[in-house]
Amino acid sequence: MKGYCGKVLHVDLTGGHFEVETPDEAFYRKYMGGSAVGAYYCLKMIEPGIDAFDPGNVLVFATSATTGAPVSGASRFNVNAKSPLTGGLGDSQAGGFWGTELKYAGFDAVVITGRAPKPSFLWIHDGECELRDASGIWGMETGPAQDAVRKAVGEPRARVALIGPAGENLVRFACIANELRHYNGRNGMGAVMGSKNLKAIAVKGSNAPEFADRDAIIAFAQAGAKRSIDHPSTKTLREHGTARTILTSQSIGGLPTRNWTSGSFELAEQISGQEMTRTILKKNEACWACAVRCKRVVEAKEPYEIDPQYGGPEYETMSALGSYVGVGDLPAVAKAAEVCNRLGIDTISAGGTIAFAMECFEKGLINKDDTDGLEVRFGSSEALLKLLELIAYRKGIGDTLAEGAYRAAEKIGKGAQKFAICCKKQEFPAHMPTAKGSLALAYSLNPFGADHMSSNHDASISSDTLSESIKSLGFSKTYPMKVLNFEKAKLFGYTQKYYSALDSLDLCMFCFGVNLIFCPNDVVELLNLCTGWDATLWELMLIGERRINMFRAFNAREGFTIEDDALPEREFEPLVGGTTEGDKVDREAYFKAREQYFRIMGWDEKTGLPGQDKLAELGLDWI
Repeated sequence: MKGYCGKVLHVDLTGGHFEVETPDEAFYRKYMGGSAVGAYYCLKMIEPGIDAFDPGNVLVFATSATTGAPVSGASRFNVNAKSPLTGGLGDSQAGGFWGTELKYAGFDAVVITGRAPKPSFLWIHDGECELRDASGIWGMETGPAQDAVRKAVGEPRARVALIGPAGENLVRFACIANELRHYNGRNGMGAVMGSKNLKAIAVKGSNAPEFADRDAIIAFAQAGAKRSIDHPSTKTLREHGTARTILTSQSIGGLPTRNWTSGSFELAEQISGQEMTRTILKKNEACWACAVRCKRVVEAKEPYEIDPQYGGPEYETMSALGSYVGVGDLPAVAKAAEVCNRLGIDTISAGGTIAFAMECFEKGLINKDDTDGLEVRFGSSEALLKLLELIAYRKGIGDTLAEGAYRAAEKIGKGAQKFAICCKKQEFPAHMPTAKGSLALAYSLNPFGADHMSSNHDASISSDTLSESIKSLGFSKTYPMKVLNFEKAKLFGYTQKYYSALDSLDLCMFCFGVNLIFCPNDVVELLNLCTGWDATLWELMLIGERRINMFRAFNAREGFTIEDDALPEREFEPLVGGTTEGDKVDREAYFKAREQYFRIMGWDEKTGLPGQDKLAELGLDWI
């Protein structure tokens, strides 16, 4: 079997036992890898209704057939478990080098159950696995912990996925870091690791995956690298990283500001990617084999000392720790990003939760008695940095905020729920449904909470000329960005299936997303070059749809209903300030488009659930 190792490592942390499963080719072709494989094991192995921190929760790290191919964008891996933040099936991807190294070490996936009796880490190397004592590493920030793990295994080039103090302290939005620069950020997967007493997974291998046609893969990679030089999107990614989007969002009135009360931030230029390039950028870096090189590394000595080993902030981070909280000081935002990376906190949920706290403070729902004298006000970089520390160590008000904005609002009461900008209890990423109409559906209907990387955004069918990529997915007309109608429901539904397939192949959206250096047919070609199959785009879209339905079924099993497919009330209220004055999501248009989406997906329009016939159609009648 080409493209795969053909081995899945099962780890029982409670007993310290290991078992190797060897799935057949039919399994791999049906679920492909990444997120779909993770969803499969979670559905099969997690008992309904258990708490996310129960030892019975299953934590899956998975790669795919394309992981480790020397191609731009083929670096990613996926982590799945029941989410402590949403209560549904959690999902989080990261780039870097860890996923490729796992394949070199001989495994396609690692399925982890139980809870280690003491702090531990896994050491996976060339087909072998050991459970090591991490008692002396527990409590360390991510940088020192990575050094300690590498020293313990005697391998300075081991790739290490690990948690910081936030994961150990069960912060519900704790993340997993690898190489200190790449993060499985969302859904609290780091907290699940912490609940299992699992500090890290170190991997090292010396056996490259066997692909069906390596020479053709090299030619494919070279063509993509050449294309990336002048492609308008990848060119600006290389120059300014994803933070280039700050000014783009500002220009369309879509930069979330002061807890989503406005889409226009008067200090946007000061925290833009262009300003970062001009001032504190040290260099840009790449994930495995990637020609785009969009990763930032920043460094500064004053007014904050910023350590370059933790990389640099992305667009979401710049917004969440900047405009969300009204902080327009670039060094402060970059320092806050470094703090999150050291402590192991998802920057998006951290910024959304702190913005929530700031609005509660300014509206008088909490006061200095609750915050140990700290002035938690918009624009305060001091409050931002202090709250991040308090959250990671669950001290004072940080213990409440470590639960995330939704649960913190329930605890605070007094109408605080209005200020928690979440879907399925997960804080919003930095793209506004008032500016991009289809995201009203994407945020409320995505099974693992508000997410900006699960579908194509509205610009793809809003420009004067449609690209060949978007045409190939069934679109022929253009519509204004803010409009929410049937075509936007179709945009979400169709491209959600495509991006779901990419998440099952663990391919990067910035290389393989619509209108980028590779098109949908290129995805099919790469898969076939890796495996020797004769797969089609139809087959990949079915894999994407299969994954979405598995997530939907898991959530239904855990008690989710159509009531959870909802936007926070603030999205239906007029924004205030700047070019966004008065903008809001049209309530009637939203509910109509939601029903249309359910019909597009073949689900019951009154419940939003797939029926048994739909599951059977997708080969999921076992659910």
